[in-house]
Amino acid sequence: MTSPSNEEELGFIQRLSELNEGHARAKRKMPSLSINNPMEVLRQRLLLEVARKQMREANQRQAVANRLFLQNVGKRGFWAKTASSRYDN
Repeated sequence: MTSPSNEEELGFIQRLSELNEGHARAKRKMPSLSINNPMEVLRQRLLLEVARKQMREANQRQAVANRLFLQNVGKRGFWAKTASSRYDN
């Protein structure tokens, strides 16, 4: 690695002293960046993902309940047991 030349060091020191004295402002080469908008986008995506997961789980629970109900529809054994208990004297 090469060390910076004396001229470069002096120029750097001079710029620092000017900045400290308030004579010059540092110019930004790039615009300032805000993270508010990207964070909001990520927050919305996370909320949507959580909502989708909850809906998926609710749909799976309903599917299991429907499957259990449909397994017993039209079976004489199931209805016979409940019907006989209703009409027993």
